[in-house]
Amino acid sequence: MSPPTTAPRPPRPATVTIAFWLQLAVALVLLGLAVLTVAEAVHFDGQIDRAVRLVPDADPDEVAGERQGNVAMALILGIPAVLLAVWLAATVVPVRRGANVARILVFVASGAELLVCFAQCCSGGFLVPLLTMPETGTEPPAEWDEEWETSAFLDTLYAGTDPWDDLFFPAAGLGVLTVLALSAAVVLLLALPPANRWFVPRTANEAPPGPAWVMPVPTYAPTGYGYPTAPLVPGFLPPSQPLPPGYLICPDPAVHLPPGGPGTSPGSTGASTTPPEDAPGDVR
Repeated sequence: MSPPTTAPRPPRPATVTIAFWLQLAVALVLLGLAVLTVAEAVHFDGQIDRAVRLVPDADPDEVAGERQGNVAMALILGIPAVLLAVWLAATVVPVRRGANVARILVFVASGAELLVCFAQCCSGGFLVPLLTMPETGTEPPAEWDEEWETSAFLDTLYAGTDPWDDLFFPAAGLGVLTVLALSAAVVLLLALPPANRWFVPRTANEAPPGPAWVMPVPTYAPTGYGYPTAPLVPGFLPPSQPLPPGYLICPDPAVHLPPGGPGTSPGSTGASTTPPEDAPGDVR
């Protein structure tokens, strides 16, 4: 048994071409976010160095903790962006060529982007209850006041406003929204019926979809003189006409004839209208 042959693939639809360029734009924006995250980590490390210079007697544990937190935040934000950018860049050419596996990988990458953004937003949202806690009127322990009062390093590090932060956070938020919007557009364009038919072509011996059942109407075409096809009249079959499925034939056709025979009308009693012949012995 020979394997089913694939029907010729139609031309690439415009939706796939648009999705190709949008997917390429998503990869570039993700790389830009990763570069922006690295730049923020380098800038904040410089801020730590500046605070150490201003506070020579800073606690080494506090300085090390700030540096570790800076590196961890850069890795948490930058590594997913780089991985997703490489993922989309590796599948953008196969998607343009019509690889259905690459299209599925794009769907998975778009879901991963949404999951990563949701997780990062939730991790930042954990700090909201701490910032919105009402004043209870109770004084914190004395050791807390002493610790915060003696932490001149943290006060110097986070004192004042940084113009870089005023630029970084709006740019990062705009980049994340751009990635989500473009990814949603790519998924929608690749899931439309024209793109789906192009990525999953029909085999040559596959019948096109049709109605589940259609009542057959048998017809016959008389030969000669170019007569058009005429519908089959119930009860009448032309010569050499094959019987359709389910067509019933009466076993006794004589019951459908008039009582007087084929030459009489159905209303007659069967008496002949021709004069009777003379009897053999009749003399005139």
